[in-house]
Amino acid sequence: MYQRQTLLLGALLGGVLCAPLFVFAQTSTSTAEQPAAIDPSSQTQEILSRILQKMADDAMTAEEIVSKSIADNLEVSTSPKSPGPGELVRVSIQSYVTDINKALITWTINNKIELSGLGEKSFSFRNGQSGETTKVTVSITTNNGEVATKDLFYSPVGVTIFWEADTYTPPFYKGKPLLSPQSRVKAVATPDNTGTKNALDAGNLVYTWEKEGSVQSSVSGYGKNSFSFVAPQPYRRTNVSVRVSSTDDSINSEAKIIPTLTTPIIVFYENNPLLGTVYNHSLGTSIDLMQKEISVSAAPYYFSNDKDSALLSYNWSTNGKATQNEGKSITFRNESGAKGIATISLAVKGIKQTFQSASQTLRINFIEDTSAKPVF
Repeated sequence: MYQRQTLLLGALLGGVLCAPLFVFAQTSTSTAEQPAAIDPSSQTQEILSRILQKMADDAMTAEEIVSKSIADNLEVSTSPKSPGPGELVRVSIQSYVTDINKALITWTINNKIELSGLGEKSFSFRNGQSGETTKVTVSITTNNGEVATKDLFYSPVGVTIFWEADTYTPPFYKGKPLLSPQSRVKAVATPDNTGTKNALDAGNLVYTWEKEGSVQSSVSGYGKNSFSFVAPQPYRRTNVSVRVSSTDDSINSEAKIIPTLTTPIIVFYENNPLLGTVYNHSLGTSIDLMQKEISVSAAPYYFSNDKDSALLSYNWSTNGKATQNEGKSITFRNESGAKGIATISLAVKGIKQTFQSASQTLRINFIEDTSAKPVF
């Protein structure tokens, strides 16, 4: 630093000493009246005095140097790392420059003292709402009298992860497609705009997606607020999290989900010749039938969606005997019109997603048709 200042001063002095000589050389050939000569030594002395005064004004005292060193080398850890709105935050400090165990440590929130005492190295507070900045200041007074201050700012943004599995549900189904083993699911992170001065555009933030603690670099980045992944096998679970931040890191938040696996199911519906499949009323597990014929259609809830219907195998059986029918619909007839009971079963299994399977049984009570008999 001293050498750099010496070189700078030399350059300035060199410029000052050369300038008057150049002016004198240009004007000395003129026969007109010459102006009064400028004393180079006095001008140089004035510039030198200004430089030294500026250096003296900017110079830090020994106490200021020590205080700045303590503040700059203070290690701060926050748990959680990216706290969300209203979340409990714990801040801890550590220093290898001075012994803060013997120091008076004062914690303030938005300039209001919340905690003060010897060796108070950690502090907990409730984070602000979405878009609200909380200023946390930690002030350290060592046993030698040095004072160091560090400001911390927390500007959370509320993030909600919405997810939806790419599994089958029948038309007009009002529920959410649930996640079955080995099915594909899409997660979308949506920032909360409530309480912010400027609406947070989901595309103007940076998203870092993690699955099972591993960063998914290919799907992370600026504006990448969605992530698709494959569900695990049965009896396992998937942890998915996303860290959301602004480009200047003034906003940071984190959210995570653990989608619950669901076992696929089969629901039977009547396939009416005029109305088609009647999805607004299921047949349940037992029905009474007076007519001679009924067509039953099976809806394989929460099996993976795919345009290729061959990805599912349908195995029907009647009264324990396999039926030569490979589709999702089957028709039963009672030609004689006599009373009787038929038990039909269906087993559905994924061909590629082998952990997706379900079975269901339907009991049909054929009731004797008395509509054509006279009534006395």
